[in-house]
Amino acid sequence: MMGDSSIRYGFVSRFFHWLMALGFAWMLLTACARFIDKDAAFTKAVFQFHGQVGFTILWMGVLRILWALSQSKNRPEKNMLTTLGHMAMYALMVIVPIFAVLRMMGGGRAFTYWNTIPVLSASEEKTQWMVDLGNNFHGLLGWILFALIIGHILMTIKHRMAGGAEDVLPRMLGK
Repeated sequence: MMGDSSIRYGFVSRFFHWLMALGFAWMLLTACARFIDKDAAFTKAVFQFHGQVGFTILWMGVLRILWALSQSKNRPEKNMLTTLGHMAMYALMVIVPIFAVLRMMGGGRAFTYWNTIPVLSASEEKTQWMVDLGNNFHGLLGWILFALIIGHILMTIKHRMAGGAEDVLPRMLGK
């Protein structure tokens, strides 16, 4: 089943969820490595892909939101707190990379997506407010997003341990 139903998420929703979970795990790994020691060889090896994966999360986040909106009437019911948590995660999965793009644009940096698709051209002109906005909010909101994701995982574990109708994990496993 491609679409969602009242008892489980369909293939497309599960695909977006688990692929983006891998992307967020990568982003957390690279952000932590940079936070711990930005000059370490490991950090340099992994952080070079931070922006590439982040840009992938941006466009996948937009597609995921559009898909979620198209499936909203079919999805399993959620309480208000769960709905607000999911809305915050959806918003941040788009907003956080947008601040990184703003920072790159303001800094005049070029960006080529996976060394194939030119997205931003280099520029001699710097726009300080864009750099400042990116510097002030990309990292901060990224850590908030990670905190929400960890809360999401912990609540899934809590519901799993409660069992029965409380167990929400099978919805996202397709069972």
